Amino acid sequence: MKVLWLSNSAFVSEKTKVTGSWLQPMAEQIASFITLVNITNGIVEKPILGNFKNIKQWIIPTKASNYGQDASVETCSIVKDIIEKEKPDLVHIWGTENFWASIYRKGCIDVPTFLDVQGLLAPYTEYYYGGMSIKEIFQSIHMKEILMPSRTLFHKKEVFRRRGVAETANIKVFKHIAYQSQWVKNYLLFVNPKAKLYPTRIMLRSSFYDSVQWKYREVDDAPVVFSTCSAAVSYKGMHIIIKSISLLKEKYPNIKLKLAGNINVGQRLLDGYSVFLNSLVEKYNLKSNVIYLGALNENQIIEQLQNSNVCVIPSFIETYCLAFAESMIVGTPTIASFAGAMPELAENGREALFYNSVDYYACAGLIDRVLQDKELAESLSKNGRLRRMKENDKDACVKTQLEIYKEVLSNEHNQSNI
Repeated sequence: MKVLWLSNSAFVSEKTKVTGSWLQPMAEQIASFITLVNITNGIVEKPILGNFKNIKQWIIPTKASNYGQDASVETCSIVKDIIEKEKPDLVHIWGTENFWASIYRKGCIDVPTFLDVQGLLAPYTEYYYGGMSIKEIFQSIHMKEILMPSRTLFHKKEVFRRRGVAETANIKVFKHIAYQSQWVKNYLLFVNPKAKLYPTRIMLRSSFYDSVQWKYREVDDAPVVFSTCSAAVSYKGMHIIIKSISLLKEKYPNIKLKLAGNINVGQRLLDGYSVFLNSLVEKYNLKSNVIYLGALNENQIIEQLQNSNVCVIPSFIETYCLAFAESMIVGTPTIASFAGAMPELAENGREALFYNSVDYYACAGLIDRVLQDKELAESLSKNGRLRRMKENDKDACVKTQLEIYKEVLSNEHNQSNI
């Protein structure tokens, strides 16, 4: 079987710090069973063909594509030509956030194709402000936002909304769609009720499976709380965790909140939300408590998780949440917002602890509980790791993916014979 991927990830030898990090380990594993071709985009003048291990990889020009969900005529033509050259049995499109799905909608792919949902823009729009009050939203508007309204949260939400409209149009045309969680399935059932839906699994990066399990350490006045997100976006809830730390500082004066990801990057070009986060840090006198780590690779993330007392995922919406799964598999006791698909990843009180998204008092209370209760922390660590080892098992992920490929092709064959 030959499968061609359309994805946002170029496979590389070095440890990556970008999103979509589950794609490469899946590709490496599954390429032992099928012939795999990957098409992605990059800063090139013309399509470039290369090889990564035993995977053929095409990189097409980024400039050939319109930003967001709509592929340009040039992009469609390039992808169509490559598909004709490669002659795959199946095309696997990863995600709706970029333009790949629109290539299928525009009729440029004439072989069996299915969509694998990752993030979702349309439903995220409803949670974009992350529970911020109107006052707080206006506090994120400064002179740069007045001069450049495109930097405001109002404008960014509107961009999300418009991209979500295009995303929905793309989703509606697919006959076969894979989903990561029941939450995503519920959404798809209403957006495209005619589609055949396939439950899939997420493969984590290899280092996480091989990591040494987190160990409890006695808590003094300087516990370490870890959190991570891809960027400083309001629906990721970084303002909630900062507020929670402000409540805990009285009891733990030297508490550290370590934030990984592209947060507070480029001091002179910070957007309004990043400035708002900094204003919270200043308001609550947390300059010595909040540490921005920047983007980290997998080994660095594991090290931070192992050296933390607790991990908090404060996002207001997730279709799955890779950061949550990674924290659990390392064994770091994890506290998460009860939002989106996250409650599906762990049993409350046994494998993780959950709080209402906007309730930073509850979040702070749960952090304190984990810090003070060694038995609870170790139980969450053990049970969380066991669940991720089972549900994200490499062999199970590969088996599920291959079964989806076979089922899509079988269903396409049956439909063509009707």
